[in-house]
Amino acid sequence: MRAAIFIDGGYVQSQFRYNKIDPDYEEFADYFLAPARENVSIDLLRCYYYYCAPYMSPEPTESELKRMETHSEFVDEIENLDRWSMRLGKLEKRWDGKKEYFEQKRVDVLLSVDFVRHAAAGHIQHAVLVAGDSDFVPAVEAAKEHGVTVSLWCGKYKTVHKDLISVCDEVHSFQWNEFPRINGPEKNSQRDHHQKQPKQRGQSKQGSSGRPQSNRNQNQRKRRHEKKAARKEAATDQDKESWASRFKKFWD
Repeated sequence: MRAAIFIDGGYVQSQFRYNKIDPDYEEFADYFLAPARENVSIDLLRCYYYYCAPYMSPEPTESELKRMETHSEFVDEIENLDRWSMRLGKLEKRWDGKKEYFEQKRVDVLLSVDFVRHAAAGHIQHAVLVAGDSDFVPAVEAAKEHGVTVSLWCGKYKTVHKDLISVCDEVHSFQWNEFPRINGPEKNSQRDHHQKQPKQRGQSKQGSSGRPQSNRNQNQRKRRHEKKAARKEAATDQDKESWASRFKKFWD
């Protein structure tokens, strides 16, 4: 079975900010696919991350230029992860009387189109949606009509629309004490809420799917860790600064 992960960047960024999480994006796929892999072997097609570049005035200010620089570095880091793709919408300025605010455009449409396109083409049999907006309900319904099962990952129920919860096949809540993060508590190979029974003697080595691990999967995991270690070794002091703290400069 093949799966894809679709992440609403604006939604997860607000969750990380509220819960003071410095996420380790490289570990997202294993975390979000863990429940499904308990029952079946799943190969990841790709993680799609939907986000917006910061707003830029016709004559950008110094703070706007700094925001764009931080954003560009973040995009580069995401794009350099194995099987990740950044999909960008547009941030537009709006006015409510004399009060200005900013609104994401095209993000929901991009996610919905990709969601249905991969389902209809038969590229995937399982989809993981990380979001909370009811605008994604039609896309989920369309994907299910093409035989795709859909798992929803979200924060507390007050942060996700009840219609989206209702339409998805499975719903999982973020467990922040186990969520992949930079410099967080050590992650167990099997998380408490998805823990399987101990392996009996004489059984073959198995992964989280309950099936023998292929050499291909082991080699992919080894390459990911080697690549991650190399990036950390080459990082400058600025690179080592967490994305959470770098984005926080513009949230405050």
